Amino acid sequence: MNFRIFKYLIPGMAVILMTGACSGNGANGVNGNAASGSSGPNSQAPAGKEVKISFWHIYNTGPMKELYDKLIDEFEEAHPNIKVDHAGYGIFDLGDKLATALAGGTGPDLAMDGIDGGQLKIKAGTIVNLQPYIERDGVDTNQYFPLLIDIMKQEGNGDLYRLPLETDVRVLFYNKEAFREVGLDPEKPPTTWEELESYSDKLTKWNDKTKLLDRIGFAPNLGNFWYWTLAWTNGVDFFDDQGNPTLDTPENIEAAEWWVKMQNKYGTKAFSAFQSQSGSLGFDPFVGGKVAMEVSTNNLVSEIKANQPDLEYGIAPIPIKKNNATWSAGFSLEIVNNKDQAKADAAWELLKFLTSTEIQKRHHIAGNALVGNRLAATDPEFMKDPDWKTVTDQMQFTRFLETPIEAQGWGGQMWKNVQAAVAGSMTPEQAIKTSQKETEDLIANYKKTS
Repeated sequence: MNFRIFKYLIPGMAVILMTGACSGNGANGVNGNAASGSSGPNSQAPAGKEVKISFWHIYNTGPMKELYDKLIDEFEEAHPNIKVDHAGYGIFDLGDKLATALAGGTGPDLAMDGIDGGQLKIKAGTIVNLQPYIERDGVDTNQYFPLLIDIMKQEGNGDLYRLPLETDVRVLFYNKEAFREVGLDPEKPPTTWEELESYSDKLTKWNDKTKLLDRIGFAPNLGNFWYWTLAWTNGVDFFDDQGNPTLDTPENIEAAEWWVKMQNKYGTKAFSAFQSQSGSLGFDPFVGGKVAMEVSTNNLVSEIKANQPDLEYGIAPIPIKKNNATWSAGFSLEIVNNKDQAKADAAWELLKFLTSTEIQKRHHIAGNALVGNRLAATDPEFMKDPDWKTVTDQMQFTRFLETPIEAQGWGGQMWKNVQAAVAGSMTPEQAIKTSQKETEDLIANYKKTS
């Protein structure tokens, strides 16, 4: 078996986004796909006859909707023969809608989708090979973050079928005022697991009257941490080079034990009451000052600016046991194979426009997004902000969760088992060993049925 790895966005979400990939939409495709008899893209950008294309994305509210409305107007003005019908949907609504449309052969011409998980769609011919366009127009893919391009080249056997639009990284947010309150230096965030636990103990505040939590120092289940990110900081790899699962290592068990210990410091009753109380805030409890330290994505900055602009906070790398690591997810743009060369050509022009350096700078400004275009994300003006520099610096340490095609869903199963250990229905070691067995079973079942 040729072991191929591709990554996924959020546990379970890539399955939603890829459902339509098996629709068999590859017959009579465009742009040199395996299923296509076409000679590829036109020799130059489309001109003359009007072409109408559709574009689906997730920017349906707020500043990002305003930006994309404006960008589409600008694009149409620069390309008078191309008209764009664009629509924004909720992140999970888009996944469902796109899967249904692809299955029925009625997808949009340009789609925003997970930055990973394109392998099945490529195999089925439901998305267009971008390599001929890239080579025709001399697009320099070095302008994008290398990891993102590498992932997409891997799934396309060296060709690019998608280009990155936006990604993220997980970092440690910490409340500087809370640090000062308990005698911690606000310019020295924790750097190790041990320091994170020690700081958390100092920062946690109990209400003497109610015996409930007024403030949590740190709890791994809060924010956007996800267990595998912690495991990576302990040197864990979940698969070897041959694709065999290696979950049940001492390092992974140690990480699970630490996660469970940190999460259970507060007791189930107090933590549940805290979640209920903080949930009434309407925004992240870190933003409301109810959590002193939290691992989350860089996108938390937008929530802070919108709800507590005066919050004094810092951003730092995730504390580690052995090595620096973080986790990324995100979105790409892909041309759906609707068997219409003129529409594919027009969709390429829009894709190229939206991923260009200047437009991606505007994308970052509007949404505080870590855009896929490296030159835009690391523009010298943006890098004057030390917090933003910390965010972009993490791209050298970031990883995407590896998901062999033979073991779809293994990460979600491991997450479920770790949470079962938090709840006390199994030990951390049992959680990891169970995850190893379940992953082995997934691979074995795949081999039987493929």
